[in-house]
Amino acid sequence: KGGHIERGCFDAVCVANGHYAKPTVPHINGMKDHFHGDTLHSMAYDDPQVFSDRVVLCVGGRASGADLAREISHHAKHVYLSDTTLKKRETQGSVTVLPRLKEVSSDDGSIIFEHGHSVSGIDTIIFCTGYDYSFPFINDESNLQLTTEDRRVTPLYEQLWHAQYPNICFLGLPHSVLPFPMFELQAQAFVAQLERDDGAKSCALHLPSRKEREEAALKDAASGGAKPNGRVRDTHYLGGDAQWEYWRELARYAGVLDADTEGFIETNKAIMDHSSMERKGGFLGGEDVYRETCYERVDSKQGFRVTSSQLPQSIPIETK
Repeated sequence: KGGHIERGCFDAVCVANGHYAKPTVPHINGMKDHFHGDTLHSMAYDDPQVFSDRVVLCVGGRASGADLAREISHHAKHVYLSDTTLKKRETQGSVTVLPRLKEVSSDDGSIIFEHGHSVSGIDTIIFCTGYDYSFPFINDESNLQLTTEDRRVTPLYEQLWHAQYPNICFLGLPHSVLPFPMFELQAQAFVAQLERDDGAKSCALHLPSRKEREEAALKDAASGGAKPNGRVRDTHYLGGDAQWEYWRELARYAGVLDADTEGFIETNKAIMDHSSMERKGGFLGGEDVYRETCYERVDSKQGFRVTSSQLPQSIPIETK
């Protein structure tokens, strides 16, 4: 405050600054020299009306890309959405979905996509391409080994504890997960291990030795995450079923893995699976009324009850 710097010594540090502050934009051949429209990252997006009467390309077919394409389509002339998982061109209303963006043509400035597709006349390109991990307060003077290259933070044990100094943790790094319940379990696990060191609590599972943590961190950093044949940048990807076993491992370190916690985990999984199924049933970039579905948790049955929805429901309650 007022430029005053305070210094202190602490027994433990929890780094929880998030990872949605440093946008990443991929290099696209010809973009700098041959595209003469506007470019921005989705982080700068605020009002879809500013794209009125424009032709917009959203790059990135995950949540932010699909959301922006849908919102902007109500105001723009047309919206294109580039999704790396697709091979063909598909149009619904004023949204056209295309494969991966490849380059900008040096001949006429048109946008070239993989599998032989191209589009001319795009006014604005919005990169919905995610963020890099950034810890600007950790530097050479911090005396802490830490790298964040290629969207990977290392060396970490269980994607939480610093492998060398387990009294330092990095909360909330895994992505493509159900975030806040996972953050809570991470915090419980971190605190439980600190209390164990003070002799105040007996945990079901203790952190292994430093040598074992460092070996596990090295292996994890090269694993490519939960994706088959994943890349280094997928290290923190825990989508699909990978996150639920990770939750259980956190609960073991927290000493709270019991029947109630298992019900809590399975109910979260059931709701997320159901919501994902509803979302994937729609056109990418189209209306997503799945967001209007409301659920009532039934942890005792490891399931849920749909209380309201704009989509037809064949099963009013989902349980194991």
